[in-house]
Amino acid sequence: MKRIVGYTIGLAVVVLVLMIPAALYGFSTDDEGPSDYDETTITSYDADFDVADNGDMDVVETLTVNFPYSGKHGIFRFWDIDDINAPSSRRIPHDVTVTMDGDDVPFEMSRQEGGKYRVAKIGDAGSTVEPGDHVYEISYRINGVLEPGTNGSRTQFYWNLIPAGWAQEITAADLTVHLPADAERVQCAVGDDTRACTVDGEGTQTLHVTAADLPSRTGVTVKTGLDMETPPAGDVLPWPKSFDVVFGQSVAGLAVVLALSFLAGLLGLFLSRRASERDPGFPLMYAPPEGVGPAQAAYLVTEQVDDEQYVATLLYAAEKGAIDLDRTEDSWTITDKQGVAGWAGLDPVTSGVAHILGGEHASFVASRSSVSAGERLKDEIATFEQSTKSWASANGLMTRSGFGGLGGFVVGACFLAVILTVFVNPFNMTFLTLIVGAFGVFAAGLAAPGAGTRRTKAGRELWSRAGGFRRILSTPSAQDRFDFSGRQELYTAYIPWAVAFGCADEWAEKYRTEMGSEPPVPSYFGHAYAGAYAGSAISSMVSDFNSTVSSAISSYEATQKSSSSSGGGGGFSGGGGGGGGGGGSW
Repeated sequence: MKRIVGYTIGLAVVVLVLMIPAALYGFSTDDEGPSDYDETTITSYDADFDVADNGDMDVVETLTVNFPYSGKHGIFRFWDIDDINAPSSRRIPHDVTVTMDGDDVPFEMSRQEGGKYRVAKIGDAGSTVEPGDHVYEISYRINGVLEPGTNGSRTQFYWNLIPAGWAQEITAADLTVHLPADAERVQCAVGDDTRACTVDGEGTQTLHVTAADLPSRTGVTVKTGLDMETPPAGDVLPWPKSFDVVFGQSVAGLAVVLALSFLAGLLGLFLSRRASERDPGFPLMYAPPEGVGPAQAAYLVTEQVDDEQYVATLLYAAEKGAIDLDRTEDSWTITDKQGVAGWAGLDPVTSGVAHILGGEHASFVASRSSVSAGERLKDEIATFEQSTKSWASANGLMTRSGFGGLGGFVVGACFLAVILTVFVNPFNMTFLTLIVGAFGVFAAGLAAPGAGTRRTKAGRELWSRAGGFRRILSTPSAQDRFDFSGRQELYTAYIPWAVAFGCADEWAEKYRTEMGSEPPVPSYFGHAYAGAYAGSAISSMVSDFNSTVSSAISSYEATQKSSSSSGGGGGFSGGGGGGGGGGGSW
């Protein structure tokens, strides 16, 4: 049930993110557009509108534009897809072509304000138009422009032959409309003035409209009735126009995307479930598995290895007599105790921590303020983590699964794609990214720790024994007793394992409950905790050592950040030279 809720919430978040562009419909975020005054003039605006029986309309606009001086690159034409008289239809220009002075001219189509406008940007940004008159021919088609009549006719044609958004003044306009039936009840207006418009052809299938000296932002509109059955409206979709940028402009296309999203979700769920492993069952184990150390056992159980396991391994080496651990006021000292003989018989991961000492009977001091110690510890812990994982692989206990270590990257890339689609929507259909979003939601388990690996049969057997031992260390005595009678010494021997499993406090409380006294302090804790209660000593030691390690590493990383931030400027900083990157001009 918990997983179902998680999947539902994740999918809902993805869908809501992909719908954000719908909220931006009609919202202007771009300063590009017509100014209050345009220096060019349209000296001649000739247009031919050919309306077919099915309501589709082919348009050819021939504009003679006067450029008074050099510096302009061309013109632009934009279409508003909204029509107050046909709220369900999209007045989308299709098959747009443009010529300039009879030759092809480059132009780019784009969408503005969430898809409310289609814009043709005509001209080359790398060149300018010569001063004088230039003729632009813009051809396009708009589907289903005829509507049910509102003036007593069965059908009507109601259109802005010159839209009111032109920023230029228009000297003369000559407009011809070819209709599929005789025009009746013809009305015409220039701007809001019906008296300034001249229209001929009522009672025929051809209307001719002329106008002159139109100020900028002044349209010419015609409305006429037609005695014919109204054909189906064009470009109608079952969702509001604001959602076109989300769902696209095809019901079939949306259906395909939803089907692919469902399949992608199933694939993600399959891969995620395949990467997860069922618990093998954890029988009560009163001793740790033979032949492995705490870090190895913890890695088999959790598929994670970090600083906690490194500390546990040091404790384990101390408990076995290989090293001494001693704490001063602000540091920890690790000292080799017996040389090669002290490390004999220990597992390879535990033996590997001897590398930090540098030799027999040598010592290493981890100080809170030491940058060099922090750098060394950072490298040693990284090596320790890698050696633990390599040990499991080399001994046939772990194998690569699914995407391996790339699982988290793949899932993260899916969610990044969803977010980027809100800002960059190349296909004008954000729901297209629902395919990868659904995969990411249901494949989220691939990003979990250990999802890139899978335990083999031998690994599962060792996992079962290690998990059973962890159960003894971590479970309250009311459920699983340990029976310390006659073997209290095992409490201190198992402390490294409890630290590795992350249950040191529970292990101490188990001893306290069963024995009715405070746990003994391990001898390898050194003089720093002599006389202290063991329960607090364990927690303090682990916490204090981890804090020391973290502080030392942080000191080192701070020097790296300082170098990177100041090395590129005019000053000087340690670490800012040699080995960096550079480049030049082009």
